[in-house]
Amino acid sequence: MARRLPSLNALKAFEAAARHVSFTEAAGELFVTHAAISRHIRELEEYLGTQLFLRTGRGVALTEAGKRFGEQLTPLFDALSNASREAAAVGAARPLNVSVEPAIASRWLVPRLGHFKELHPDIELNIDPTTRLVDFRVDEVELGIRYGRGNWEDVEMTKLSSNVVIFPVCAPALIAGVQNLKPEDLKNYNLLHEQRKQWWADWLTANGIEGVTDWKGTVFQNHLAIEAAESGQGFALGDQILCTDSIVEGWLARPFALEMKDHGNYWIVRAKGSKETATARSFREWLTSEMAETNKKFAALKASSKPAKQAVAPAGLFYPQSNH
Repeated sequence: MARRLPSLNALKAFEAAARHVSFTEAAGELFVTHAAISRHIRELEEYLGTQLFLRTGRGVALTEAGKRFGEQLTPLFDALSNASREAAAVGAARPLNVSVEPAIASRWLVPRLGHFKELHPDIELNIDPTTRLVDFRVDEVELGIRYGRGNWEDVEMTKLSSNVVIFPVCAPALIAGVQNLKPEDLKNYNLLHEQRKQWWADWLTANGIEGVTDWKGTVFQNHLAIEAAESGQGFALGDQILCTDSIVEGWLARPFALEMKDHGNYWIVRAKGSKETATARSFREWLTSEMAETNKKFAALKASSKPAKQAVAPAGLFYPQSNH
């Protein structure tokens, strides 16, 4: 007997919306518009002949029927996802070559790759941590993880994380016992720079801090300034993607609530005009989810401390744009 089933797209839209109790978050998860989620759910409600969501002025709320349906659908989708991964694992391994800026690779991506392997045992990742400019037309690289304004040519881009903020970090031992530490007290510490010394000047200017000699201090390549900060050598500048894990683990401290909104963002890119492969899509969706989790951790850290005062980077000055 043939099964009578609603549209799979409608079911996916409803399951995500029911899990988040939000059309907006469901749209972000499925990479569609809010209107598309709303349209799919109305289609499903008409098919079932029952209302699944109550539309309120503040958003949406599940009806009793919607709550029960969502509770049944989520484990079914989880089982379908697991079955798909198991079926894919039986076949030949699928390679995926990814170019990553070394700071992102070592401080954020590599510690999470075990989780990706558990979810996608059939995908063989080849991670190339390099600062070299990647030419997708020539190099055997399918994806790149970049940081910058997103104004590169000849690439398709998907934003991984917005609202990047810059703030000073140091080893907790460096300031142990110091009472009422203020940003102006940075004049008494070693400032750790990355490649060029403009970034500290940007942060100090954006937050109106005077009396700190911004050009003094050791210069490092890439993320080594943050590594030096962890070892107690001074203060470095970092962002929430590169530093949240270390703050949670207690390797770094964020002594000031002041932060600077950067002009750059994290992106995943591929060759212009190329079709996204199934392996690339799996990696992109996983990356987006992991960065969202990191941002949630950072938001929780901020909520548990003093409210952050946010400045904006001076026009034309921002963290370096990576070349991958």
